[in-house]
Amino acid sequence: MSNKKQPPTKRDRTRRQLLDAAAKVFAARGVDAASIQEIAAMAGVANGTFYNYFATKEAILEAAAVHYGVSLCQRIDASCVQVEDGAERMSIGGRNYMLLAIEQPDLARFLMSVAVASPIWDEQIRPYITRDLLLGIKQQRFHVASKDAAMTMIMGTNMAAIRSILAGKAGRSHVVAVSATILRGLGMSPKEADEVARRPLPPLPPASEA
Repeated sequence: MSNKKQPPTKRDRTRRQLLDAAAKVFAARGVDAASIQEIAAMAGVANGTFYNYFATKEAILEAAAVHYGVSLCQRIDASCVQVEDGAERMSIGGRNYMLLAIEQPDLARFLMSVAVASPIWDEQIRPYITRDLLLGIKQQRFHVASKDAAMTMIMGTNMAAIRSILAGKAGRSHVVAVSATILRGLGMSPKEADEVARRPLPPLPPASEA
């Protein structure tokens, strides 16, 4: 039996067009203001074609959130499969998301809208962060007042940094500084936090290999 990967079908290509269009429209307009008609027009398909793939705006938001947000988490996770230090794993995840705002700002804007509007963020993305936090606590790399307070600090700081980058108020040096600040907030010494935040990022695998 051949394991050769089959080329995408026309249906696959149209679905991808719709997901790409949804990410752009949600990023530009916000989830509440975005419409199915705008997404279909951006994708270059008829409104009726949209409904052949997705029943509602919420359905395509969820699908796009999984396609982009969850797949990015999976790629980050795959990139640091050999990394056992919870602090380094935390830094790798946060820096990759901040760098996304520099390298793919439209996609970062979309993921910010997902964080606010879709349960996918809490259900499928947040657990990656929680796992690395708990690993760091178990390894006594982190010393926090409570897990929930630590998660609030981590997510709030990362999102604020991404907004600053998207607004053109910060650049690459901010990525390392914010990562080190989060690690300090989790109880690491300044020297340790700064060293971890400056470690080279492992390369992300292509999405198809995550």
